[in-house]
Amino acid sequence: MSANTVRARVSFSFRGETHHLDSVVDLDRFPGGPEAMPDFHRLLAQSAGIDPHSYLYEVLESHEIEFSDATGVAARCCDDGKFDWARFAHDVSEERDWEVARAVSEPLIGACDWDAKPDLKAALLAVYRAGRAAAS
Repeated sequence: MSANTVRARVSFSFRGETHHLDSVVDLDRFPGGPEAMPDFHRLLAQSAGIDPHSYLYEVLESHEIEFSDATGVAARCCDDGKFDWARFAHDVSEERDWEVARAVSEPLIGACDWDAKPDLKAALLAVYRAGRAAAS
């Protein structure tokens, strides 16, 4: 699976000074799941050396972050300046499940164009997930 990154940017003015914060965030550092979404405002503040207990940080938090230049699975979740974390978490989980199912099945079945056989791919995923659920 390729690296998942997204560029986060925000511009705002505070006390007559304009601030442009821009950072590429490595999303693989954060566990998947909508409840585990990183605090992008805090990440931008840290990269710019802004104290999270300052008024400047409060102004930063009141502005919407623009997302772009996503890579990996994240590219499917970044559109028109928005980033869909719930979709990203779901897609990463799907990708991880598929990587395991494929690694187990290819030595037995052989490599093939899985996208050309969506029914077989879905069946393998279902079997993998049933086995994982039974083991829990």
